[in-house]
Amino acid sequence: MRRVILSMMVSLDGMIAKSDGDLEWFLTDDQLESEMLELLKDVDGYLFGRVAYQLLSQFWPTAGKSDEEAPGGFTSKEREIEFARLMNEKPKIVFSRSSPELSWKPAQLVSGDLAAEVARLKAQPGKDLALFAGASIAGAFMNLDLVDEYRLMVHPIALGKGVPLFGDLTAERRFALHSARTLPSGVVLLRYERDEKA
Repeated sequence: MRRVILSMMVSLDGMIAKSDGDLEWFLTDDQLESEMLELLKDVDGYLFGRVAYQLLSQFWPTAGKSDEEAPGGFTSKEREIEFARLMNEKPKIVFSRSSPELSWKPAQLVSGDLAAEVARLKAQPGKDLALFAGASIAGAFMNLDLVDEYRLMVHPIALGKGVPLFGDLTAERRFALHSARTLPSGVVLLRYERDEKA
């Protein structure tokens, strides 16, 4: 059965964005980009909420196509091109109750019962799925216990105010640490799985 892997950048105080949505505090380094590239290569597709999909659809379709220096903090133009290829080529599954335009292809809209739809996706043959979400859809996945692995990239900054990753959590969740790794930028990559003993 396929798994859902939630991949998120998070501050020391648990925020995934500033209150105004600003993400300029994200750090990067070669090892962090390598970890992210491995995740993109190892999954069959990406799961998004509407907001995250629309945000990323403004960047990735044209990323890597100009001769300008790599934007967004990439360590090299080659890395930007590699990220763009993987983001653009693989299927994107968008969870939304509205009917947003899905201009960033290949994409599929899912608007039914979240637990049933994710169970259907997990039961299909293939590799795991990566959840790149905003706080709202991430909270919905977590509250329904649909996340099998959490890959949190904890940045050495406390924002004080912002959008909390676990702000919508309605019940206690316990996790088992899979691995922890400190990267040159100071980001700590934490991998947690569901604690089956809890």
